[in-house]
Amino acid sequence: MPRTEAVDDGLGWSEPEKAELARLAPGLLPGRIMTCDLVGALVLTELGSASATYGASLLLAAARARSAGRLWPKPGDRVAVRRWPDGPVTVEGVVA
Repeated sequence: MPRTEAVDDGLGWSEPEKAELARLAPGLLPGRIMTCDLVGALVLTELGSASATYGASLLLAAARARSAGRLWPKPGDRVAVRRWPDGPVTVEGVVA
């Protein structure tokens, strides 16, 4: 998603990017990784901070990316987050 306007939401997402996320991946929320390790991350969202684990789609993408020489998601990365109805939060993908 190319950045098209100034960002002032504290998460690094512009309004058009949020709208595109909602259109392409209904149910996912914008977020930013504050800290992370191989087990999970502390993610900042519009609803506040949340401890999150990694969703299957992110784990698969990261496994494929490692073979291409890329690194695991890191602090500061913009991410798509899912808040599950029963409480857990998962990071579903890193957004470029």
